[in-house]
Amino acid sequence: MSLLTRYISKEIVIMSVLVSLVLLLVVGSSRFSYFLSMAVGGELDAQAVLVIIVNLLPAYLSNLLPMGTFIGVLLALGRLSVDNELVVLFANGISQAQLVRIVALPVAILSCVVMLLTTVIAPHTSRTVEEVLYIQSHTSEFDSIVAGKFQGNGSRQAVYAEGISDDKSTLHNVFIYTNRNGQVPIIIKAESATQYYDDQYQAKYLLLQNGSRMQVADEQQDVSLTTFKQMAMQLLDKQVQVDITHSFTIPTSELLGSPKATYRAQLYWRLSLPLMTLIISLTAIALSQVNPRQGRFARLLPALVLFLGYLALLMRFRDQIELGINGAELNLLALHAAFLLLGLWLVFAKQWQISRLFRRRAWG
Repeated sequence: MSLLTRYISKEIVIMSVLVSLVLLLVVGSSRFSYFLSMAVGGELDAQAVLVIIVNLLPAYLSNLLPMGTFIGVLLALGRLSVDNELVVLFANGISQAQLVRIVALPVAILSCVVMLLTTVIAPHTSRTVEEVLYIQSHTSEFDSIVAGKFQGNGSRQAVYAEGISDDKSTLHNVFIYTNRNGQVPIIIKAESATQYYDDQYQAKYLLLQNGSRMQVADEQQDVSLTTFKQMAMQLLDKQVQVDITHSFTIPTSELLGSPKATYRAQLYWRLSLPLMTLIISLTAIALSQVNPRQGRFARLLPALVLFLGYLALLMRFRDQIELGINGAELNLLALHAAFLLLGLWLVFAKQWQISRLFRRRAWG
């Protein structure tokens, strides 16, 4: 590997990684704050939030790294162009084809990273996220109780405890609202509550002391009130059978050869992202070669519009494949071919015009 190749490759990789991390921070912050708000509301425990955030990173990176690579190539070569380094390279015999080969090395490495993320890592981590969310939504909120605060999903279950014992085994002055699976709402109040595990029934229970149970029938407005000294309430355990069928959580090996339209769409999407990373870099090479007076950001906006147009069409054709529309696969492949030809034309058009002019003069 020549010194020039190492120099340009280093610039592109560093810039691409930095841009991708910035995009990850911007795009992921809103989603991460959403899960943190769920933890504050008692719908998720703190450990689950950490697991979710860590496992969401590969899925986000797999979608953001193509754009990060595109902008990285654009900015890295744009700086070389503004500093007249590209002019010096071309004056010393480096052609556009050689520049493309030099840029192809770091872009190919980043494309392989995207391929690894989309086909192997992201599906696995996405399934982990869905499993955690599924289990959290089907387990009780009692393990994350905070004294003096309502917690839980108000539409399904809400829990309030005025106080908690020092060993966190007993809740004091407990209020429970439950409405599971659209059944009749039940309101329970008790002086204290303690969790225990019943070995005979292999289930977890909440033992309520000195309270009342009120059941409201919405349709007939009937209220049934029962007082008790002790009442055991079964809690859902965390050993819940996970039922996840989202296509983005399915391993790539299961998508291959599948007749399901959703699986085919997901497979095309996973393969398209690394291919897109390679193809769109040609456009970045062409648009990065600007006049030094224009500055390195002169063509950033039209470049982003072009990239987002490519991405939007790719997502549209993916959705068409998922809906089973005939010819959607061919449209997606034609899209890649069209942007490949566009990139080649933008990079080599001037060189082809000069060669054609010299040939005309030679023949004339």
